[in-house]
Amino acid sequence: MEKITNWSRITSQANDSGHVVVVMVDQEDCPYCREVEKEFFSAILAGGQYQGIVSIGKISIDAGETIIDQDGQEVSTREFLAEYETNWTPTVLFLDHQKREVADRLTGLLTPDYYFYYLERSINSAIRNSQNRS
Repeated sequence: MEKITNWSRITSQANDSGHVVVVMVDQEDCPYCREVEKEFFSAILAGGQYQGIVSIGKISIDAGETIIDQDGQEVSTREFLAEYETNWTPTVLFLDHQKREVADRLTGLLTPDYYFYYLERSINSAIRNSQNRS
């Protein structure tokens, strides 16, 4: 899964095609983040069923990490994500091109046996909700 370093680039693509941006909030020393990425997101990406509809990436909240925001300014990733008030990793956010949440977020990895189901359900819900807003 690729790290999102330029939000304005991701959102211009999302705005042009109307698709959803799925963001995993990540930390390097988070074993659950690695598990979610390896076990669940790799399957979603390999399946290809969301290609052209959903952009998927991760944003690390480790110290010193930065991102280019929607205004083209370089800011810390913690500052960029502050409006979501999330300090837990992994947290998966489902956003439209304006950074609005369009589906319920997934926080932590409490139920690994059902996580893939919850992830797909949230992606599909985000797609429906995003299309309804257009």
